[in-house]
Amino acid sequence: NEVSTSIFERDLIPILAEMFIKKAAKLTERQLVLDFPEVARAFAKLQIHHRPLLKTIAARCQKPGMLRQMTDWGLSALMWSYTGGFPDAEFSEFRKSLRGEVARRGLSEERIAQ
Repeated sequence: NEVSTSIFERDLIPILAEMFIKKAAKLTERQLVLDFPEVARAFAKLQIHHRPLLKTIAARCQKPGMLRQMTDWGLSALMWSYTGGFPDAEFSEFRKSLRGEVARRGLSEERIAQ
């Protein structure tokens, strides 16, 4: 019983993810703060686990001071994406950093779930 995938999942998502990874290397911190949460949330909502993309986002966001620059919405989107959408053990350190910033700001579970 073979699981079928759509052309979107099989062909387009990897292309889009690779394009974003390449572009991410050239983004300013301001652009990262805006774009990374959107991309992570979109992939999580679609339940698409593209590891290289997820690793790129986590690595760049863990640089000193990056999470503090995130808007509350951006931080919440990342937290939701990497806890509910991508609960993989591989991202446990990133989740720890996210939880620390969420706690520092006093963001509620309701806020994160939005």
